[in-house]
Amino acid sequence: MRLYPEKLAGQLKQQLLPVYLVSGDEPLLVQECCDQVRAAARAAGCSEREVIDAGAPGFNWQDILHSATSMSLFAERKLVELRVPSGKPGAEGSKALCNYLELAAGGEDILLMVSGKIDKQSTGSKWYRALDSAGATVQIWPVAARDLPRWLQQRVRAAGMSIDNEALQLLCDRVEGNLLAAVQEVEKLKLLAADGRISAVTVAESVADNARYNLFDMAD
Repeated sequence: MRLYPEKLAGQLKQQLLPVYLVSGDEPLLVQECCDQVRAAARAAGCSEREVIDAGAPGFNWQDILHSATSMSLFAERKLVELRVPSGKPGAEGSKALCNYLELAAGGEDILLMVSGKIDKQSTGSKWYRALDSAGATVQIWPVAARDLPRWLQQRVRAAGMSIDNEALQLLCDRVEGNLLAAVQEVEKLKLLAADGRISAVTVAESVADNARYNLFDMAD
């Protein structure tokens, strides 16, 4: 089942699936989605968390198969967190993931796979389709410049504040391409804004220039 990031929280409230794949190159949004899955797993009784890093030196794909066949230390549910930074498990990883799903089928453990950006070709691969069929896949995309004002507006409202249009545009200009800095600045503004109202003056005086651009953006 493919989910949009904004739909993940609602799905987790309805049902905790046995498998979640969260992928993308936007660290903040990936982290927030993973945190939601971790919180839901803890609430469902996953008292143990096992982290397997496919990018670590000496990693062996048999490690994840061992996790599927081994009991938790306290014989309780556990969250198995598999990290694949490249987003490409390769032939060996593909086979291991499919085998894992077969071995873990009907079990109590939850698999959370966290990966870098997965290209379109890989979404048609056997391992991706197996994960998508067994649980949910959540693809994270960067927030485009045209969508940043709406995204920041939602963040400001969620923080219990309001912001005028001039201040919103200035905030967008100063944090464009850097979402982590954006949420940090919103938290700072929460302390500085009088009566929860953010003005352009407040932004100009307190928000640093954290905008990030690639070489092509700088040329433009």
